[in-house]
Amino acid sequence: MKSILTGFVLASTLACANTNENSIHQQNPRVHIDPFNEVSIVGISSNTTESFLNIRFGQDTSGPNRFAPPKPYRYPSGTVVNATSTGAACPQQKSPIPDFPIFDNVTDVSEDCLNLRVERPHNTRSSDKLPVMVWIYGGGDSIGQIYDSTYDPSNLVAGAVEKGTPVIYVAMNYRLGVFGFAASPALNATDSLNAGLLDQRLALEWVQEYIAAFGGDPENVTIFGESDGATGVGLQITAYGAQHTNLFKRGIMESGSAIADLSVGRGTSLNHTATLTKLLNCTASTSKKELACLRNLPFKTILNEALTYEFSVNADGGMDVFEPVSPSSFIPDSPHKLLSSGRFARNIDIISGWNENDGSFFAASDPTTMRTDNDVAAMILNQAPNLSSKNVAKALALYPVSEFSSDLSQNITAQWFRASRIYRDMEFTCGNLFTTKMNRKYSNPDTSNYLYALNQTMFEVVLELEDLTFYQVCHFSDIPFVFDLATTSYSNIATESDIQLASQISGSWASFASLGNPSVSRGSLPGWKKATSADKTYNINVLGGSIKGRGMVTSDTYEDLDKRCDFWTSDEVLSQILD
Repeated sequence: MKSILTGFVLASTLACANTNENSIHQQNPRVHIDPFNEVSIVGISSNTTESFLNIRFGQDTSGPNRFAPPKPYRYPSGTVVNATSTGAACPQQKSPIPDFPIFDNVTDVSEDCLNLRVERPHNTRSSDKLPVMVWIYGGGDSIGQIYDSTYDPSNLVAGAVEKGTPVIYVAMNYRLGVFGFAASPALNATDSLNAGLLDQRLALEWVQEYIAAFGGDPENVTIFGESDGATGVGLQITAYGAQHTNLFKRGIMESGSAIADLSVGRGTSLNHTATLTKLLNCTASTSKKELACLRNLPFKTILNEALTYEFSVNADGGMDVFEPVSPSSFIPDSPHKLLSSGRFARNIDIISGWNENDGSFFAASDPTTMRTDNDVAAMILNQAPNLSSKNVAKALALYPVSEFSSDLSQNITAQWFRASRIYRDMEFTCGNLFTTKMNRKYSNPDTSNYLYALNQTMFEVVLELEDLTFYQVCHFSDIPFVFDLATTSYSNIATESDIQLASQISGSWASFASLGNPSVSRGSLPGWKKATSADKTYNINVLGGSIKGRGMVTSDTYEDLDKRCDFWTSDEVLSQILD
């Protein structure tokens, strides 16, 4: 990817400087989470919200707890928890994405990182039973933390109050990279695969147990996430093949789904873990001995070697190397088989969608080199190496290059725009549409399904400064809108249209979390249509862009989406891609 450093340094500087400018009240809010053992949590208060930071939900994951399922943390009797400052992030690189510095640098990492934060409206009472929105961050299963200013929930929570649908926000840290997604025979034998997803699950169990004390309703929980966070939402929906108790009522998936991690069933994490084990001189006669060796190493030794290895595998940020694993108890079958056979949490209201140009960052590390059919075919096989030559040819035929235009001013050919669209559909769009279809098929008729395509970005000014306008409405464009950051972190680059749309989208997310309908609260985007229609096509709500505020298209006319997604989500193709 061509460096986008200069422009995004501007945006990230704004983000890092963003703090809640409301004055801090003298009296700190206090919540009694365990009145019998006299455990209380003291947070900080502003004019509009109350924040409770660094609440432990899981035990330290070092030593024998490394690469193991998380264990619940219980505060000792009589504890007064100081929840007024941020906690540690899980082990990861200091600079999340050097060429995309939209995130804060991570200066405090520890294996004792299973902590969460709660943000609620000012003066919320324990009896209020507000809807709860639980955020799962993305980042290629390699980066992310709940205290990043990019995910500042203050405006989301305060805006929801103003629009008449107040919510409580929760976000959890979960383990990343090899610490969260290592795989080996010994880990499989002890049911310890997918530790990062199990961390998310434990936090959702914490919400069920404790959120009522903060004024939240444990029976009205919405989980939402972006990119690999949306994949986490999808995998929580398919968790255990729906054999365990469900922990949420609604889900929002932004640019991701249960089938978005294309290597989940290929054993790639198993191979990467074996290679890293060798690099760390922990190779032994049995997998159990190797695991013992890895657990005895200092975490920084593992982290430094793992980061070097991840960047050698994926030079564009070192992400998506260690990923979820199937089959396992948490993902008992290929995610597409779990969905297609109805083995998922049914009757869950869902919003799912994508950014119009979600694939533009990923189609090629250097867009100017994408010039022929063979180049596009190579991109497809890089993502889906087991896809047959017959199906590669079918994919190319479904996206004729004649449908795409070049941008000769920046030396970008039509082939690159073609590859970007293919990547978007293969990784993001079609997984969202497939989930909607399966939820419609297996859930009660009154279950709500909504699809959207975001057609606006706050990065437009930055992309123009960097001569990168061809990235268009790129991946991550949704985050500033969902968190309503146009008047804070992005105030120097947001347009009036961005400000309006951010308030509306943020309001729609809160409206959906409250009532299962994204158009109920005042000031949300009006006129959302449910995805399903009488003629088996799917309504897609277009957010922003040239259609001011809201528009609607159907899946049979929108970019041949029905035909293309029928191909990408067919049993034959998904079996070749995922299994």
